[in-house]
Amino acid sequence: GGMPTTLYYHTGWPGCLLHGCPKGEGTWRDIPFEDAPEHPGWKKLSVQADGIEFVVCDVNKVDWDKPPDWYGKPNYLIESGGSFSLQAGQLRKVRTDRVLVVTDLDHTLVGHERDPGNKLVEEFRNLWLGEFCLNGSALCYSTGRNKKDALGVAQERGLPRPELLICGVGTEVYKVPRELPLMGWWEAPDDQLRLDPGWKATMELFDRSAAEAKLVSQFPRFDMRGSPEHDPYRIPTAYEMDEHFETGIASLREALGSEYQVISSGEGAWKLVDVCSAHAGKLKAMEFAMSHLNFVPSSTLACGDSGNDELMYRCKGARMVMVSNALSELVKAMTAAAHPPQQELQRGTVFETRHGSTVLFSEREVAGGICEALGRFWPAA
Repeated sequence: GGMPTTLYYHTGWPGCLLHGCPKGEGTWRDIPFEDAPEHPGWKKLSVQADGIEFVVCDVNKVDWDKPPDWYGKPNYLIESGGSFSLQAGQLRKVRTDRVLVVTDLDHTLVGHERDPGNKLVEEFRNLWLGEFCLNGSALCYSTGRNKKDALGVAQERGLPRPELLICGVGTEVYKVPRELPLMGWWEAPDDQLRLDPGWKATMELFDRSAAEAKLVSQFPRFDMRGSPEHDPYRIPTAYEMDEHFETGIASLREALGSEYQVISSGEGAWKLVDVCSAHAGKLKAMEFAMSHLNFVPSSTLACGDSGNDELMYRCKGARMVMVSNALSELVKAMTAAAHPPQQELQRGTVFETRHGSTVLFSEREVAGGICEALGRFWPAA
């Protein structure tokens, strides 16, 4: 009776069974899972019942997946029809809202000293894998790191597989094949993570040597870092902070002209300043992701904490979260962008910007703030 119950199960087992009792039946029986080719790494099954009590085992009934102690019951229990997922002992209802999350890594998703035990990343991972990734939602990482360093932190922190990996402050866009494991995708050989051809064609127009020549001859305070090998479409520089920084960056922008973009980020003795194409940057890369993956702005959440994320907050109609530990450079920029104007932004509040975006200044730090935003903008039914 009722609507069917569909269960997705994330497992490394080649085959497995659900051993359970559908609602309205009196006896326990075995129901085999099938492969879910549209969701690599997952198995699935459906029963004509609005709920089921169950455990899962491998086909030989040697290994059993029973609920963890904190679950408080000996068997998993689904009490209504609909789509559910089970992964890492987490049984969750799959959401209907299809959402694109574009998030910065360092100090946004990855908390470093704010999330030493990785608890907040784990909370995000369970929320994402359990409630969003099976409904057509998509995840993109957008980082200032180069590809090698981005894969390094993904491995170290156990970040789930994204659709796109955006590196070098929105200058490189890599496609992540869906066949790669949800966890372990970071071990893919180099040639499996390819620059998107359309994106690459635009970036190839970046005239690096002309920009380098101007930096060397006219702007020695901007100390060139990085290498063409690791940073093909940007010139990372560092500026030792002094009272001339604002005028220096303004004259650098003027000298380079409209084909280039200058992005500054960070607080402390040195500012990180990237020079890249006017067609690059985290906003352009986010817009590319939205069109490539087919999401409208109102179904898109951008997440950030620092100056190089500020461009994303200008996306008209999109949802944003500025995590509670955001640098004052971003808080200042967002305070200036608030519409109607605000003296001071309060954590835990949502405000509109003059760009037409809607921003949550989260109460929670790093990955906790992303979970807070997903719950705030797309509440579970």
